Amino acid sequence: MTWMERWGKFGALACLALMWPLADAYMRGTVQGARAAVFLAIGTVYCLTFVWYILRGYAYAGARVPVATVCFLTVIALALDHLQGEIGINYFLIPLLIAGFGLPPRRAVIALSVVGVVTMVDGIAMAHALTGTVVLQTVLVAPGVLLFGGSAMGLRYLLSTLAALRAARTEIVQHATDNERARISRDLHDLLGNSLSLITLKGELATRLLPEGAPGLDEVRDMLSLSREALRQVREAVSGYRQPTLSTELTAARVALEAGGVEVDIKQDVGALNRETEAVLGWVVREATTNVIRHSGAKRCRIAFSRDPAHVQVDVVNDGWRVPQSPAGNGLRGLAERLAAVGGEVEATAQPDGGFRLRATVPTPVSADLSALDAEVVT
Repeated sequence: MTWMERWGKFGALACLALMWPLADAYMRGTVQGARAAVFLAIGTVYCLTFVWYILRGYAYAGARVPVATVCFLTVIALALDHLQGEIGINYFLIPLLIAGFGLPPRRAVIALSVVGVVTMVDGIAMAHALTGTVVLQTVLVAPGVLLFGGSAMGLRYLLSTLAALRAARTEIVQHATDNERARISRDLHDLLGNSLSLITLKGELATRLLPEGAPGLDEVRDMLSLSREALRQVREAVSGYRQPTLSTELTAARVALEAGGVEVDIKQDVGALNRETEAVLGWVVREATTNVIRHSGAKRCRIAFSRDPAHVQVDVVNDGWRVPQSPAGNGLRGLAERLAAVGGEVEATAQPDGGFRLRATVPTPVSADLSALDAEVVT
């Protein structure tokens, strides 16, 4: 969870201040007797529902939870208005905020319009008159719909744009790093690789031309052994630089899933990783994406990374209905072997409410030591 999400929740909870008419009506004794108990109970349910949505409900994928929350709070707002016996729009403001922030633009406009119409009809019905009431309710409700609902839609758009810009900046930096790795890999191969191969060839030729026991033959053989070892190390270094990177695999996964008609949500904020860990996690993303596209029949897929002091974890969750019940295929077995080689593990399970989860966990790398080692190898 980012600091923006954490503090954003507290800011959203501050919107409970809009419920001040609830406390005011109760303190003034506007609602008395059994109606007061019912009024207070319904108001408490209203507030708890809003708190639940801010803390947990917003994280559910799709529009079902926001739509259900808006409808439920709107119905409770109608009940509070009629129990209080006074016309007010405060109880409808929080549903407007949820609709504007929690729904895509087109659905948000529809939801805001519906809640606005319900608010005006409720005010007209409670006034028991039509002459002038329609105009009055329009003047009262329309600014609230535009201010709260429109502001929530604008805030969602700004946050989405900011997230997209940050992702683009991270991707640009990662692409630059990948290009530099590719350049170093080519240079190592073209310069050191060819030169060491030639030295090795010349050394082998020298050992054949020199008679057994000739002075310097042992030194030539030592030189040949060293050149072969250096060539092997250069090849390993080049192979390491050419391993798949996490950002490249995530970009490829997004493109592949969207091309397959799957809505994808990617969350990656685990920071810097070494090449080995990036390569393993990249293979996890590649294998999971392939399984989602080929076998799941999913409409949505979420790829989320998390990190603690000991482990880095990636969850790939889809809502597909074709869940394989047979033992793991070659892809998952190969993935398990790759993870086991670095001390990690993989878990593939069907979800109780439909869908499939692939979870991979690897030990947290020590980036500083590995970076220093890389610098020594390059130099």
